[in-house]
Amino acid sequence: MKQHGSQTVYFDTSGEAHTVRVLELAARRSGEGDIAAIVLASQTGRSAVLAVPILAPLRVPVIIVTHVPCEADGPGGQFPIGLLRPEYAANQRTITAAGFRIVQGTRPLAPLSRALDWDAPTPECVLDSALALFGQGTKVAVEAAVMATDAGAVAPRVHVVSCAGTWAGLDTALVVHTAYSTDFLLTGDVTEFVAKPRHRVNRRREWESPSWEGDTTPYRGT
Repeated sequence: MKQHGSQTVYFDTSGEAHTVRVLELAARRSGEGDIAAIVLASQTGRSAVLAVPILAPLRVPVIIVTHVPCEADGPGGQFPIGLLRPEYAANQRTITAAGFRIVQGTRPLAPLSRALDWDAPTPECVLDSALALFGQGTKVAVEAAVMATDAGAVAPRVHVVSCAGTWAGLDTALVVHTAYSTDFLLTGDVTEFVAKPRHRVNRRREWESPSWEGDTTPYRGT
């Protein structure tokens, strides 16, 4: 009986404080020879900039996946997200100079119905909530892998390390067997947890949770 020897790292908290450690673990896992790319979810480019010295020396493509431009809630009120916005031009230059590719897309689990009701009981919203049981980072890491595949940045039916977090930064890394959004429930797969928080944050203002850890200063206004 074959067994895989990878071990999962569990964090006692969620949040931005674990970004560098997640990047280091993603780099280590990518060195095992079966990883086609590393995918990072990044809405402002801050996590992607931190990834440059850790991931740029690797011989694995790095794909930065970002949201369509909109606003997100933060401790100082709403702030802009969407890495391709002009507010984040400096981060874009740093990221692309390192050889990373940036792709922008719509979250596959955020359907049009959210414009009417955030919790509308559509199949996409139900799946979104189900994945969130494993933590926001898990949900977003799965979506980021799908978005990168839909954008043509990675091929379907390959393994990637996909990294995401809870509200800001990175706290989760998964190995995902890629598929297009139309096929993910049939051929996609989450094959490994490389790192994740032990407990999820189950509130909308995640940074206020006692189980969220990180620096909120950069998100108080851009």
